[in-house]
Amino acid sequence: MSITVVLGDPESAEDYKGPVHCASCHMDPMEDWIYSSHQKAFNDPEFQEEYQKLGSPESCLSCHTTGFDEEDGTYINEGVTCEECHGPGDTMNLDTSPELCANCHSGPYPTYEEWKDSGPSHLEATCTLCHDQHTTELLAETPTETCSSCHGTHLEAVEETKHGESGVECAECHMYITPPDFEKGIPGSTGHDFVMTSEELDCQTCHNRTLSKHDVLGTDEFACLSCHGEIHSLELKLINEDVLPREDSVRLCAQCHNERYTSWKQGTHGKPEDPEAQCVECHDPHDPVVANIPTLPVVPERRPPAGPSIPFTAGFIVIVGVLGFAIILLRWR
Repeated sequence: MSITVVLGDPESAEDYKGPVHCASCHMDPMEDWIYSSHQKAFNDPEFQEEYQKLGSPESCLSCHTTGFDEEDGTYINEGVTCEECHGPGDTMNLDTSPELCANCHSGPYPTYEEWKDSGPSHLEATCTLCHDQHTTELLAETPTETCSSCHGTHLEAVEETKHGESGVECAECHMYITPPDFEKGIPGSTGHDFVMTSEELDCQTCHNRTLSKHDVLGTDEFACLSCHGEIHSLELKLINEDVLPREDSVRLCAQCHNERYTSWKQGTHGKPEDPEAQCVECHDPHDPVVANIPTLPVVPERRPPAGPSIPFTAGFIVIVGVLGFAIILLRWR
């Protein structure tokens, strides 16, 4: 996809005055820009490594330099300077539309295309609603704070969930990022569609659990959601959408393991006076074959006490015999 926003009349190299000229009046924006990814767009080590590996193609320079001329392959400045967005010299174009950003943030890094596919609500959230146009950083301190400016009510509910308590940021799941493969012509992903799909990310990315036996439910997040029900809260849910407290997990297991549940109810552990004897007390819910109880100590084999040895018995008899014979001799005298 190629989008071009023309900034005034076609410019020549003489029209550009450089960032120092802008700084004479706009020092604050300049201080923000000087540490930004735009300023480092050409000299960034990751870019240079990929750029050199690909043979330094001129196509990269249209986004990583300022004033690039496709006809002769020359450019005015390294990096994205003020004049690349605002126009050369004193043009001072103030366009902050997504289409302007799309001049570079599209194609191999399809931020613009993903944003266009993100749904009606996100289309109202233009680039500069979340990002500072000079620092290129988020306006809020964290991605989740950025999301809360529009999704506040939803995030308040998420904060009380396991993911919220663990400090998981929205972007960790909803902004799946992959680098492009330039050699194969495969674009990357910048996560600006804000959609989490099983093809992109599943629970195993973070939790790395082995679903022994339970793998019959699937291998992605659909398997996890068969029991947890809702991906934000991770609460246990029955098929009828009833939410279960974790201490009542036996009802969840009973949905599939009905025969075992019936046996459990008829046994000692299933009686009302033993309410804490849930399935998960003995079985790991993700690997139910393995008992979730400590290994019992090895009890030594009981053996009868050993009697006196034969040499000891014979010696004792000899001694008693000698003493008896001596007593008889003394009495005879």
